[in-house]
Amino acid sequence: ESLNEMPLSQPLLLESAEAEGLSEMLPLPLESTEVESLNEMPPSQPLPLESAEAEGLNEWLPLLLESTEVEGLNEKLPPQPLPPLESAEAEGLNELLPLQPVPLESTEVEVLPTQPLRLACPKGSRCRNRDMSHTATHAHPLDLDYVACCQATGLEPQPLSLKTVFDWIDASGSGRLTREELEANMGTIRDMFDDWLPELTDEEWGELDEDGNGVANFGEFVCWAGPRLGLPLGMENMRHSTQSLQTLCSPCSVHGCSCGEFVPMRVWPRSKCATCGHKQQFHKLQTRGEEEVPFPPYWIHREGVFNMLVRLNKTEVSQFQRLVDITYSNKYTRDRRRHNPQAPNVPRRYCVKQVFRNENCLNWREYGCRRAELLTRLQEEEEVRLQGPRRLLHAKSTAAWKEIAGVKGNDIEEQCNEWYVFHGTSPEVAQLICATDFKVRTAGSNTGTLYGRGLYFAESITKADEYAQADKHGHCAVLLCRVLGGRVLYTDEVAPDSDMLANACIEGPYDCVLGDREQCRGTYREFVFFDSEDVYPEYVIHYQRVYKASLKWPFK
Repeated sequence: ESLNEMPLSQPLLLESAEAEGLSEMLPLPLESTEVESLNEMPPSQPLPLESAEAEGLNEWLPLLLESTEVEGLNEKLPPQPLPPLESAEAEGLNELLPLQPVPLESTEVEVLPTQPLRLACPKGSRCRNRDMSHTATHAHPLDLDYVACCQATGLEPQPLSLKTVFDWIDASGSGRLTREELEANMGTIRDMFDDWLPELTDEEWGELDEDGNGVANFGEFVCWAGPRLGLPLGMENMRHSTQSLQTLCSPCSVHGCSCGEFVPMRVWPRSKCATCGHKQQFHKLQTRGEEEVPFPPYWIHREGVFNMLVRLNKTEVSQFQRLVDITYSNKYTRDRRRHNPQAPNVPRRYCVKQVFRNENCLNWREYGCRRAELLTRLQEEEEVRLQGPRRLLHAKSTAAWKEIAGVKGNDIEEQCNEWYVFHGTSPEVAQLICATDFKVRTAGSNTGTLYGRGLYFAESITKADEYAQADKHGHCAVLLCRVLGGRVLYTDEVAPDSDMLANACIEGPYDCVLGDREQCRGTYREFVFFDSEDVYPEYVIHYQRVYKASLKWPFK
């Protein structure tokens, strides 16, 4: 009662007698009269306890004293052992108490079994087996455990490069990626490179499929994925005729670090170098090195970024005049009248006026990547007997140019059917093609689609001239292009199935179509390509048609 009459603003002062009495009372349960006095406390006092709560308080008073009147008492009372929780109030308290870790006995601890390492697939990124039974038991270069599996198997891990990524996505081994194949592997690529690739929208696919033929070759993939992934091309692993290619160098800039190239870790965090452990930002990454795809030795420009037409001198122009003379043929076809109704007759000869060499660093590197990839694919297909031996064919224009130009003409890869052939056009369009590239999406608008909607070339200047258009000065133009025939689909049918031929090259094992009209009609052979990366327009030849015989050949 004396405690209830004390104001709250006064601290609780217990006399010795009261303290002794209180110490005797605390261990005992509270009487009903004492509970009633507590319930009679005014609202400004601590919340009165109901009878049910008071019963629980008898057991928990040493732990639940929180009011300002008994703060001092809590400090003086010795800690009491925690009794078992049984009442309804205790059940609510159990929810408030923090969970304590329960120690496990040695017999209760179960040893989790370790996952055995898979075998490393010896075919690496060029494995075409996508069965679940195979991928579950064999690791491949884009798997996070690939390096560990190689070490356990005793195989040399395949370096991670743009070529490695491309080959794995190319499940069919066609050397071209469909949009479906790329979309199916976007998740795997993002896991490897921390979501560095955007969503493959229609706009992104249009940027990737630059020439609009519906598939992406290695050169197009490099231009799209190279800046995003920061990987080397992987050219050093291709069976390329140029064995002196240097690997992409991205040395570490940390002082004292001797690491010469950034190699991403195959486990998290992948943004660190597996060689030195430093972050990727400390490595001076290059998108692509000029050394990986060497420029022709006779080009004037060999370093930096360049895209220009180099005018050749008179001595060099005379070489092209000889080429035109050798490949001339006085054979008429209906295409000449169709495309040149104002001049339907075959000219007596062609007078070369000027020649330009197209030195375009970007397009040449794409072409070089495609050539190296094609050589590698053809050799590997023959080794594993996926395809029969390739058929090496020769173009008349290539043989003539090799005889005339010497070193310049011999700088080709005959093992992948690389040829020099003509493409007729106008001077304005020829300049535009050299500055940009061929567009397969517009193919067939001028030449027709006898062998499918593709890029048409000829080994005879006369056949190419059928599609050439003169400017206001009477000058026509043909492009002398390097082309990659690869695995050639030959046909001498008079009326071939154009859709079948195009699909066999776009989705099948072939790279180009050779339509032999010389065999079935006695006219000309035509070479048809469905991928702009298989073509590099190296020379622009401006000429005039000559319809009258002349004793002296004009070179002006």
